[in-house]
Amino acid sequence: MKEQLQTLREKINSGQFPTHFPHFGGANLIITDNPNRSFHEGDVVIYTAHASAMSWLVMELKEIYGGHLNSLSKYRFYPEIGKLIQESLRTDYDVFESMEYVIEEIEKSWGAE
Repeated sequence: MKEQLQTLREKINSGQFPTHFPHFGGANLIITDNPNRSFHEGDVVIYTAHASAMSWLVMELKEIYGGHLNSLSKYRFYPEIGKLIQESLRTDYDVFESMEYVIEEIEKSWGAE
């Protein structure tokens, strides 16, 4: 897992992430660039011009941590990622810094082994 996280960091730092990627919506997390996107009460909703990149990041983290997720824990995992993205956007991080911040914090709370 640690190696996968390092590989993910390297992809991000070298700009190897898509600018066009399906926006994420599920498990109480919505990432979109559409301010009219519908959502349910309790969803963490992220409106950002970087919705594609952030959605890609969520899917990469799903790939890495998927073995640790179940039908209940995913409702903690994905909203946590969303809240971290929100925090990074509030601090005016660029897209690279935002993604690195999310990885760092998820690694702290969900582990790297």
